[in-house]
Amino acid sequence: MSDNIEIRRKQEKDYRFAIDFGAGVPMVYGVGPTPVQLLAAVVGNCLSDSLYFALQKFKQDPQGIETVVKASVGQGIPIAVAAFDGAGVKVK
Repeated sequence: MSDNIEIRRKQEKDYRFAIDFGAGVPMVYGVGPTPVQLLAAVVGNCLSDSLYFALQKFKQDPQGIETVVKASVGQGIPIAVAAFDGAGVKVK
């Protein structure tokens, strides 16, 4: 069994990004995104911020960066533990 997770990030200004965890965000204890969703958001954050920094360093004006992180979650060993299998990231 595996779950597919998609996180979208859209640049608002400079290093400020809005994060969309998608419709029907599963809640952990009813208070927010799952740990895997947060991990996917962190991956997207790192890559988006690194791109923004690199473009600024070379005198570019990076505006409107959008990042989509797709992660798949499978069952690890033991079976009750979910493992972060990997992620694909697309930056526009």
